[in-house]
Amino acid sequence: MKSGFAAILGRPSTGKSTLLNSICGHKISIISPIPQTTRNKIKGIFTDERGQIIFIDTPGFHLSKKKFNIAMMNNIHSSIGEVELILYIIDIQDKPGEEENKMLEIIKNSKIKFLVLLNKVDLKNTKIKEITQFLKEKEIEDNNIIKISAEKKINTEELKNKIYENFSEGPLYYPQEYYTDQKINFRISEIIREKTIENLKEELPYSLYVDIDTLENRKRSLFIRANIFVANESQKGIIVGKNGKEIKSIGERSRKTIAKIFETKCNLFLQVKLKKNWNKEDKLIKRLLN
Repeated sequence: MKSGFAAILGRPSTGKSTLLNSICGHKISIISPIPQTTRNKIKGIFTDERGQIIFIDTPGFHLSKKKFNIAMMNNIHSSIGEVELILYIIDIQDKPGEEENKMLEIIKNSKIKFLVLLNKVDLKNTKIKEITQFLKEKEIEDNNIIKISAEKKINTEELKNKIYENFSEGPLYYPQEYYTDQKINFRISEIIREKTIENLKEELPYSLYVDIDTLENRKRSLFIRANIFVANESQKGIIVGKNGKEIKSIGERSRKTIAKIFETKCNLFLQVKLKKNWNKEDKLIKRLLN
């Protein structure tokens, strides 16, 4: 039996969280077309007769000097030190840029085994020629490159085979029925955050966080009170919406997803609160990202 840890790395919106959810067969990491939705190191667990793969989904790699973004990048660097294998995802819709050069530099310097995953092969009008040439110039061997579609599950079985080839004999780190080690409070707060940033302005993911105020089991249902915190007053109005339309929609969609995942009824009550410049507070950033 083989087992090990694999970090999923890549630029924002390359399909890292989609791959995690697809292979593990459950909604573990929240997904949004808006970049930088993932903030934390999210563990997903896949177990079969061959052994166990513990995936670590990481924030999208990008170069930034903002305090909150630097903290997220620290999550990427710490993940590299925790794994036996790196899965570096490239979105073949985009030309290789400065981030690709930096990522490959970091990966190669780590001396950890890695695979390059060319994602979204189901789409047309891609930059596959430019990316292939880029990888050739970087002396990446062909047997370390796999073309996949995380969303359509194209070549994900081949990917799992490759991962096991790179793992050594080892124990099951988690019981077979586990697919994540996330605490329920965190999972619920992430679901609410996902539903909040869907269809909202692009800057909002950087400027909001969710705290669970109350979480109780009441008569075979979950009773939840949660607060959505924003960094300035204008963002509060965006989330609440005209006549409370938007916050009502967020609540309904969050409630539906929570009930489906935890297979129980859900009573959810949301409030939007202002906490000015929270994304510049070191202690709060550390708590949210750890």
